[in-house]
Amino acid sequence: MQLILVRHGQTYLNAKHTLDTAVPGAALTEEGWTQANDVVATLAAYEPEAIWASNLTRTQQTATPLATRLGLDIQIHEGFREIAAGALEGGTSEEDYFAYTNTVFRWLSGEPDVPMGGDREVTGASVLRRFDDAVRAAEASAQHTAVVFSHGGAIAYWVGARASTSMVANEGFIPLTNTGFARLEGTLEGGYRLKSWMHHEVD
Repeated sequence: MQLILVRHGQTYLNAKHTLDTAVPGAALTEEGWTQANDVVATLAAYEPEAIWASNLTRTQQTATPLATRLGLDIQIHEGFREIAAGALEGGTSEEDYFAYTNTVFRWLSGEPDVPMGGDREVTGASVLRRFDDAVRAAEASAQHTAVVFSHGGAIAYWVGARASTSMVANEGFIPLTNTGFARLEGTLEGGYRLKSWMHHEVD
């Protein structure tokens, strides 16, 4: 099947460069709503049969214009939520962001048990388990295509772990911008292949 993982639109805390991973999280800005509306035509062209979002406000808001266009319900799964930041929550400094992203890259480099922000409940292994559970639910909901509205860190980590792609690597990594998306084909059982990342086609 085709799985499209979309980062949410801009939020008020995005605009302030603040780490915001707790539920329910910040709402979309006016710019975020514009982004959510602007991506509808592109996503609708993939003819999704199911739309999913995390349990945070911003993903559900971003999903709303597409769901309205297609007449589909937004299905919620907490497994698609952002990677909890632990003690880094609310951080605004470059050091906070480096600590957060560097932990994710350590997970991808073979250290999945490193805790995020000192929280031993949040490791690469635990994040992968709950995102996998959510993907299984999405797979069961659509025969051909599902669109999932999630979060930049969670998407990058899961794609890097499950699609074995150099697009998600410390050197030269291109972060997903607001409403940027990754498109994959496959299944959890058979493996996923990354087809595009931020409009960059992947061979």
